[in-house]
Amino acid sequence: MSAQNDVSRAQGAAPALLGLEVMRFVCALSVLLWHYQQFYVVGPVHADMVHDHGGQPWASWLAPFYGHGWLGVQAFWALSGFIFFWKYGQAVADGRVAAGRFAWLRFSRLYPLHLLTLLAMLPLIAWYRAQTGGQDYVYPHNTVENFMLQLFLASDWAGRNEWSFNGPIWSISIEVLAYAVFFALSRLGWVRPWQIGVVIAAMGAVYALKLTAHPLVLCLFFFYLGGLTHAVWHWVRQAGERWQLAMNVVVVAGLAGSTALAAWGLLRPMFYLAALAPLGMLALLAVVHPRSSRTAGWLSTLGHTTYASYLLHFPLQLLVANLSGADPSRLPLHSPWWLLGYLTLTFGLAALTYRWIEAPAQRALRGWSDRGRQAA
Repeated sequence: MSAQNDVSRAQGAAPALLGLEVMRFVCALSVLLWHYQQFYVVGPVHADMVHDHGGQPWASWLAPFYGHGWLGVQAFWALSGFIFFWKYGQAVADGRVAAGRFAWLRFSRLYPLHLLTLLAMLPLIAWYRAQTGGQDYVYPHNTVENFMLQLFLASDWAGRNEWSFNGPIWSISIEVLAYAVFFALSRLGWVRPWQIGVVIAAMGAVYALKLTAHPLVLCLFFFYLGGLTHAVWHWVRQAGERWQLAMNVVVVAGLAGSTALAAWGLLRPMFYLAALAPLGMLALLAVVHPRSSRTAGWLSTLGHTTYASYLLHFPLQLLVANLSGADPSRLPLHSPWWLLGYLTLTFGLAALTYRWIEAPAQRALRGWSDRGRQAA
């Protein structure tokens, strides 16, 4: 059977995965709330941003997101691992998905919107520079070299690069490397749970021993953690109700225990996420089974907004900075209504972008590839 048919058949199980769409949305929301502090910036940020979150809207309620929302990126990596092992792991191991086909599927999914948002940054950056005497907004290293690296989704392949242009693309650049490692290892047959565990242990050891600061280490750790979560979910689904009940008890206990440890300061945020990501996925997969097709459709739409919201939110922030005359004091940043408006606009625009740009471009590119394969 062809790779396309394999993917189509896998899509038939998609309703069982609606819980992951909820988690994708929460991760995207987490990143947007973390980056809310960028509205307060005038000019570039030359180091890790230090900002008093106490004055931001609903500060007490949203403190975990304002303080640690950047961890949504690592959670995204875990979600990607789950989906890739579900959709491609065994198919790649069996040789049913070739390297070229796999690469084209990823290119058609990621590149059109990346290119659009990268090009949109150019006039926005020029506008901001004109208002500030040559300063850049938040990300200061907008050079020709960095533009070319971003153009080819290679900005951080050599390691964590200078902040530039549409800064959030850095995590997609690293994930592209993880895709290559995933395909190579899967083609070698490394898709069994114990083999996935070996990769997790190896990356965890490299991170703990600080052997390298390359972000691919954490990316592979969480990506394969998501793959192991898929293996557990798949096995439990086949094992019967008794095992499903046992897994639910373990998940609830794990979530309660790890959250308590984190709240008491006994578990570092990154380690807490290493527990929260797989347990959260399993919990949402167990409870999110809407009976209404309309509800299912809405949840699916929320999931579809995540990639666009991730790539659109910084260009939107730069547009707002330009419209304010590079003066954040003109903006009602402490108002909850401003925050809600920002989130609504971003996710609303992301939904429209997916419908009118992402999905059509993906269909066109994959259709063109399929016609070429058939002609050959």
